[in-house]
Parts: sequence; structure tokens; C-alpha cells
Amino acid sequence: MLNMIRHKLSRLCRGRPQNILLSIVILLLFSLYLTYNTQDSLIESEGSDKVSRTRTPRPMHGHNAGDDSDNVVQQRNILEGIEQEEEEGEEEEVVVKDEEEKPPIESTLLYKYLQQLEQTYLDDVNDVRKIVKVKGQEDVIARDLPLYEQAFKKRHFAMKAPPWYKPTVANATSNNAKNNMQPVTLPHESEWVGWMVLLCMAFTDGDGAECLEKESFPKLANYQKINRIPGIRNILWRKDGFCNTMNQARRIPALKKSQISPLCWVLPNQYEQFLGVADGLGTDVRWVFKSTSPGGTIQVLQPTKERDYAKVKQFNNKKTVVQEYFPNPLLVFGMPVNIRAYVLVTSINPLRAFVHSEGLVHFRHDYPRGFKKIPNRTWFLAQFKHFLVHNFGTEAAEIAFQNMEAAIVETLLIAESSLAAHFGAFTTHPWEERYRCKNCFQLLGFDVIFNSTLHPMVVEVNGQPYLQANSEVGGWASNTIKQNAVEDTVGILFSATPVAKDVAEALRSMQLNNVGITGVNCHSSHHLCLTNEDLLYLLDSRREAINKASFRQLYPAKDSFKYDSLVRDLQRFVASQYHLNDISPYNQMGAHATSPTTRHNTADLQNVISNVEQYYYRKKVEALLADEMNGASIPEHFGNRTYGASRRSGLGDGAINNMFNLDPLFGDPKYDRPPCNDDPATMPFLSAFHFDPPLNLTPTFDPMVTEYEATVPHDMVLIKVWGFATSCDSEARLEDKLGASRPSNYTLGVGENRISMFVVDITHSEPWVSNSYTVNVYRQSVEEGEEQVWEDDQPHHVCSLVQDCDLPFISDGPCGLNRVLDVRWPDVIVDQQKLPVCESGNSPGRWLIPCSQCSNKSSCYWKEARWLPYDCRHQILPRQQLRQCLAGKDLLFIGDSTNRGIMYYIMEQLNGTLTEWDKTHNIKVYSNLNNNQTSVSFAYYPQFWLPAGERPVFDKALYELLKHSKAAKNNGDTVVVVGGVHWLATHHLNVLKQALKRKGLSNVKLVMKGLGAGFHQPVDGIHCLTMGEQRKVFIHNTGLLDYASNAGFEVVDTFNMTMARYKDFVQGKCACHFHKVEEVRPTDDPDDDDNILYHVTGDINSLYSEILINRICQ
Repeated sequence: MLNMIRHKLSRLCRGRPQNILLSIVILLLFSLYLTYNTQDSLIESEGSDKVSRTRTPRPMHGHNAGDDSDNVVQQRNILEGIEQEEEEGEEEEVVVKDEEEKPPIESTLLYKYLQQLEQTYLDDVNDVRKIVKVKGQEDVIARDLPLYEQAFKKRHFAMKAPPWYKPTVANATSNNAKNNMQPVTLPHESEWVGWMVLLCMAFTDGDGAECLEKESFPKLANYQKINRIPGIRNILWRKDGFCNTMNQARRIPALKKSQISPLCWVLPNQYEQFLGVADGLGTDVRWVFKSTSPGGTIQVLQPTKERDYAKVKQFNNKKTVVQEYFPNPLLVFGMPVNIRAYVLVTSINPLRAFVHSEGLVHFRHDYPRGFKKIPNRTWFLAQFKHFLVHNFGTEAAEIAFQNMEAAIVETLLIAESSLAAHFGAFTTHPWEERYRCKNCFQLLGFDVIFNSTLHPMVVEVNGQPYLQANSEVGGWASNTIKQNAVEDTVGILFSATPVAKDVAEALRSMQLNNVGITGVNCHSSHHLCLTNEDLLYLLDSRREAINKASFRQLYPAKDSFKYDSLVRDLQRFVASQYHLNDISPYNQMGAHATSPTTRHNTADLQNVISNVEQYYYRKKVEALLADEMNGASIPEHFGNRTYGASRRSGLGDGAINNMFNLDPLFGDPKYDRPPCNDDPATMPFLSAFHFDPPLNLTPTFDPMVTEYEATVPHDMVLIKVWGFATSCDSEARLEDKLGASRPSNYTLGVGENRISMFVVDITHSEPWVSNSYTVNVYRQSVEEGEEQVWEDDQPHHVCSLVQDCDLPFISDGPCGLNRVLDVRWPDVIVDQQKLPVCESGNSPGRWLIPCSQCSNKSSCYWKEARWLPYDCRHQILPRQQLRQCLAGKDLLFIGDSTNRGIMYYIMEQLNGTLTEWDKTHNIKVYSNLNNNQTSVSFAYYPQFWLPAGERPVFDKALYELLKHSKAAKNNGDTVVVVGGVHWLATHHLNVLKQALKRKGLSNVKLVMKGLGAGFHQPVDGIHCLTMGEQRKVFIHNTGLLDYASNAGFEVVDTFNMTMARYKDFVQGKCACHFHKVEEVRPTDDPDDDDNILYHVTGDINSLYSEILINRICQ
């Protein structure tokens, strides 16, 4: 409270003495007014029904917030300004009044309060001179000002342009225009007064000398507006900023299945990383190289092809942005197109945005001609819509545009979350309220591309769209669209329609029992109290929606609930990324302490504004129904859910067939949160712990019990987990206090899996863990599913396994268990010993398993399963022979955890025991092996968890490994083993050889472990490969093995053997680990921590580790 008073005094002291006196008088009069009205409100409410204190969850999708047809016991709507009455020791059942019993909205304190706020704002707008001040860069002003000049002229604004600027011919011939363009004298005492609109026309954010200094933004009056959102240039507008922002966003759980922008890299900083991915994806993928300067060049190249690689190498020291060329673009008459959508952002934090219905569609040449625009080939957006309807149908066309709008909203929400940190620099003192940029607006140009399945992606955002008239033949189309977009922008921003009654009715209709209004009804029990600034936001939102002309409302909108998960995840991401305390004051000091001048952010207001917009939508549909009954025609609005579709699907329905799956809690009732309560004693407890498929927990779930066990069969590799907290002030989050609070997938490895659910108190700026629940899930190995005991003398079918039918990575190959005819299992063992020893580690092979019936997997004896090449055999070296082979050798492993598993297996085989083990993600050196005759070292690569700019490149990781290792010898006694799951490419092999050559180690022995199974399960935080992508990895692995062999590497192919048995992975999100290191404690003293040994388990890891040993020792 002390900080809030200090803040008020600091703001008051900025004014002149007469303003201070006037403010004091107004505050005294307003206090008397509130006191009088509050007493009247209490008198009117006296004797009214008592209300229940039970809180109900927010209505989910498909539930009509504020539907009074449900005769249920509910708390009276606190937004009517009626105090709740309670008597000690008494609880009375109540029924909410029917709609017709409510007093007229005009008589409520809420309406009067809103009307006064609105009138004060409109009076301020009407009392000031309509002056537009123009600043910026001369070339941009000359290019774009004429259209704005015409638009403001129609609204009777006077223009203060730079002296060199000449009015357009159209304006010069108009008497009214001459009056508007006459010289305007502005006060010189400060840059933030004397104008109503500041047009900043520059390729900058405008928060500098060219437009308005950063310190001046918070000083602007409510009626002043500037067409710049500071910070958006580095976040969305610049090509490298857009790339970095969208790459960061890929870490957000709600966006895992929603690819809204192409893969991209900023070169040269991410040059190595890009080449590795480009090599990995192969020759079918093309890449778009864009200059970072406005209007720069575009090239479409393929680094995997020699003719393009020379061009790509120039970007090793030249700044550019590279994006994946959009695969399978939608072709219109054989040509790709891109959409230029004009998006108007009128508020940021909280967000408010519109998209113009008259965008442009540019035809482009295909990739051989660099995706360049085709001159004089531009469509109206309406023509493109007609094309989609004709070729795909009305419903598909509507879905395509709904999803395009969803992609734009997601992009803006992502940008808004990053702007929170930028705005922190706009306040001078820590006690000042965080700047929200309420005076800002900006017209943005979004470039969107559709693929052949009508999936949209945002490829670029322009903060100063090109608005110069097009003099080319056919340019009238783009000129008209640009002019309409600018005129509608001016119209939407400076309308004066009174909307206090609409907003009051919408707020009164809501059943949000934990929301109050500062100055009307704000209690300490409320989780949120709407402030004056929040109410002004709601008033502006309604006023702009009514006057939107050809703009369409993006956010807030009737279906904004579908962004719930994204908004929640973004808030958590920002809090953890920037360590911001951007949580509203009521979370720290109680709702009563919320300042009237505070403006809450999008996450705080998401529930309120979504309910408000649904109310407006219902009222609109009711009016349409009434008109239809009276014989009036009903308009069909393309791109929205049409009136007819809405009537069929039910009021308040969101986007149909939403391809983005924006909110997994949206639509399925099993994910709806059950009723919660306000009892503080229940804050640490779960009310439910859910699994899909269901688990048989031992013991049965009880909120008071926190440890459980369950066993699942081998084939259950993925489970969906979610839970609900009992208290309304708590959330159930998976794995971490900042983890997902929605249903999330979890991989189940063979053996033990530990699933933790944290109950967190969310009433603080930083979540507090109040309890945790754990389920230990044991997934059976394939051997544990065997039906019979192995007997040597029994006849068995010999069954081969090349690939699992659930993951058929070889498109034309057989899958599952197939009988090998005329072969007995004893013959398999004998014949194998007769084969010569394999001369390479990539000899083709398959799994052979003895089974009673090949058609019944559970009848097989998986403990006897063997990976056998067709024409040779891999031998297992006895320990003594292994020690002799590795004596005097230095083994250097570089790669991910799969390489680390091989290293620890070899160490255990070499010493007979494993005394040290470390799950290192850095450099590790072991010199005490084989009686100190053998040294083993390991470097983890690549370190995906680090920010892209901080990850060490491959050759530097190798240099670090060499520096920490024993002095390497330039002969076969030094062995370098490189390998990983999916990241390895030919580029890395070339870098490895070049780096070793520079160090004088060109004669060392090189071994490459091939790619392996992994990334096939859809879990948060991990990219899940499609079946097509898995097949591409198979092809890439084949080419990689051939390339490595020709480059002098020994190779070990682990791909086929692991993919065929991909379900045998152990715990880990990537589902790519086939080894596990277990503790072995002394049997005589299990509590002895000083003599713990370790053992590497995993038959598949043992298999390819032995093959690697063969390649080293042969």
C-alpha cells in the first residue's frame, strides 16, 4: 500500500499547482459521490437473497456464461454492486433472480461508473485540437504519408508535416483540404504535448530522436496516440528478430503441435547448426536465404548440392536469415502465392487486434526463380477466397481463414510476451506501475503462406507496410486496398460511439464470482478487481468493434477461450525467462490494494474479456434470430462462422475443425476441472489424478496418499497424465512447479518410470509447491510377457523381425514377425558359428527370435533373440583379449547420451566393474582403466538445452575434448568415436577430419556410430517425427554410412536394430535410450554408500557396443 501511495504522489507532483488543487477538489467530490451511491446500493439490496460462497470454475467452451436458465445455487453477480450479506452461524439456500427481476441497467452503480469514465475520456478527446504531427525518415514519409493524409482529412484533422513535404494533388484541390493543411503551430515546451496523433514514419520503433523519446511515452495523455509499439521491431519486424522470437516460442508447450512459422536460423551465428540440420533433412528440402535489411535480396538454395554450397559458404561471415522453403505450397494456377494481411494492433498488454478483410494476394515464381513476385499479378483477398471455395469447398475455405487468423493471434501473443521485458525500461522508479503502451497502435503487414492442405504459416511481419500508390497497370487493386485499410484504421481509432451500456450489460451477465471492480465492489476475497484502466480497455474494445468497418476482430473475440493454454504457458515462460514480477498487484497485496490506474495484462484479463465477447456474440445472434422471424434477410459473413453454422453448432462455438489444437482442455468434458473450493486447508491436495489409458493404482487414489505404484504391459509406451487441485487457488502441474497444468503425454520406458505431480499455490508471483504426488510406473520388458518357459528340446519356429508394424520405416518392406521356413532354432546357432567374422559394422541383418507361433508375439522367447547379419557374424571378445586390444589406447567419444552408454559399457567390460558413473552433459575423462593403460574421455554434443547463440559448435566441442584428454598420438592408438540419435550429418564428419588435421592427428582411428531410433512419441518439449520424417532419417542414415565408409571411418549401424525394437527404450522423453546404469550395493551392507558399484543394463546397447569394440580391435 505504501508503494501505491508513493506512486500516486509521484504522478500528482508532475502537474502544475492549479492542476493539483483541481485534482484534490475532484477527488473529494468523487469520494462523496461514491459514499452516497454505495449507501443507496446497500439500501436497495437490503432484504435480498443470501448467496453461496462456493466458487465454480470458469465456464468452458460450449457453456454459456451468464445463462440464467440454469436454476442452480450461485453467488449473486458481484458486478451489480450489491454487497454480500452473511450472518454468523447461518447458511441459507438462495436462488439467483431471473433476468426480468434485475433492475434496469441504467439504474445500477456499475453503469453510472462506466458512463462517467467514458464521458470523461470522450470530453478530453472533444476538447483537444485534432492535430496530427508527422515525424520520421524523409523517404518513408514521402512514400506512405499521402494515404494517411487523405484518411485524416476525412476526419477533419489538421496535419503538421515537415516543411519540405508537399500535400498531395487531391488534397491541394480541395478547399477543406487546404484548411486542414495550413501551417499549425505547436508548443515547444515538450515533445509530448500539442498533438493528438503522432505519426512516426520510419524503419524504427519510434522510441528515439526520430519520433518520440522513450521517456516521453508514459507521459502521454489518454487521448493521445502514436502509431508505434516500442520493441516490436526487434521482436517481429526485423527478419532476424522474428526468427529468434519464433524459435524461442517453439519451447512453449501450447505451440508444440502448432507450427506457425518455418524453421529458421540467423547466420552466421547459427551457421554450423543450420548446416547440420540441412544435411540431416537431405536433398528434398530447399532453403530461403533473406537479407536482414528492408527490401533485401532472396535466394532459394540447397546446401546439400554442390552448385549451391559455394553460395551458402558466403553466409559463414555474412548476416542473413535462412528459412525452410515452405514444403508443398498451395499453387494457384500452377504458381505459389503469399497473403499480405493488414493487421491493426490497437492495444498491447492487454492485446487488442483486428485484421482487414481486404488483403492482397501476390503471385510468385516458384523456387527455381527465387520465389520472386510476378509483376501485375495481384488478387484481392476476396478473389482468393472464391478460388478456395470453388476448389476446396466453403467449409474448408472458412477453416483455412480461421486458422490463418489463429496463427496471427498466436504470433501477436508471443510478441506481446517478449514486449513485457522491453517495457520495463520505460519506468524510472521501481514503485511506478509497469508501462503498458496504452497509447500505442500500429498497422502491421503479415505475410502468410498456405500449403496444399491449407495449413497457414507466418513467414514475415512488416512494421511499416509499403503504402505508396502503385502506378503499374492493374495497380488500382492494391491502391484501393491500401487506402481502405488506412481509412478504416483512422476510423476505428477515433470513433466516439458511447458503449458504456453495452459493457455494463456484458459485465452484469457474467458468472465470474471471483472478479470485482475497483470503486464499485472490490473485496479481499476477489482474485481480480477490474481497475479504471481495465474498464477503459473494455470500453475501447467495444467501441472499436462497433466501428471496425472492414476490419475483422481477431482478439479479443467470441472464441478467445481457445487461446487459454497458450496465454497461460506464455505467462509462465516469460516469468521464468526474464524473472519478471509482472503479476498483478492483487496477487501480492489483496484485491483492495489494486490501484485504479493499474492496467492488467492479457493473461489476467483473458477470462473476463472472453466472457464479455461471448455475451456480445449471443446478443448479436439473438438479434439476427429476431430479424429472421420478422422476415429480414440474414447476412452471411465469409471467414467467420456463418450465422447458419453457428445456429447448427450452438451459440458460443469456436473455430470449427481447429487444426492447431490450441487448447487440449477445449471441448472434451473429461478434461473439465471439477468444482473447486476456497477452504485454505485443501490447498495442498489433488482432487483427482488421471491417466489415459487408465492405470490400476496401488493403493487406490486418495488425496491424503502421495505415493503410488502401477504396472503396465510392454506395448504401453505412452500415457497421458493430468490432475486437478482441490483448491481454486492451486494448480496441479506435471514434473515441475512451472510444468504443464493440462493433459500431457509421458513416455514409459522399460522398467521404472517416476511420474510426479506438483500441487502449487498460484496466488503468488512465483508458484509455491505445497505438495507432490508420485506414481512409480513399472513397464514390463518384452521378456516378461512371455507365456512359457524356454526349453531347448522343444520345437520352435524361427521368426525374423525387420521392422515393427507400428513404426514401418521401410515403406516397401515386411513388418512384424515373419516365419523363416525350413529352419530350426538349433540350426540357427550352429550355422551362425560357421559364418566368417564381419569386416564392417554395417553388414545388413535382422532379428531372429524362437517362437511357438510367429503370429503370436507373446509366444516368443525374447531372451534368446539375436541380431544376426545375413552373411557374417559379430564376435564378442573375451575380457582378456579386450584388455590387450585397448592397452595403450585413448578412446575419445563425442556425441549424445547414446554414445555415453557405449562408453560406460566398454569401461565395465574392460575393468570387470564400473566404479564411477556420471550422467554428464559436458567433458568427462577417465584415466584409471585397464591398470592405467587405457584412457577414456567424453564430450557431450550437441547441447540442445542452451540458447542457440551459446551452444558450442562441433569443432570447438572437439577441441575441448582434446584439450582435456591425455596427449593424443597421431596413430591408431587414438580412437575417436562420433555418433548420435538424429543430429549427425556428413558436415560433422568433414569438420571432424579437418579439425584433427589442424591438430596434427590425421592418422587416428575414426569410428562413426550411425543414427538410432527415437523421437517417435508426441511429448512436450520434444519434436516428434512423422512417419514420413522417420523414413527420411532411414534414408539419411544409409547415405551417412556410405559417406563415412568412403571417408575412412569404421562404421557401426545401429538404426535398423533399434528401430525394429523401438519399444525397448528405457525412460527418457526422446524414447532413444537403450541402456540404463543401475546401482549395485554391497549385499552384506546395502546402506554402505562408499562401496557402490554400477552396472550397465540393456541388451541392445550391449549388442552395438560389442560391434563397436570389434571395429576398434580388428
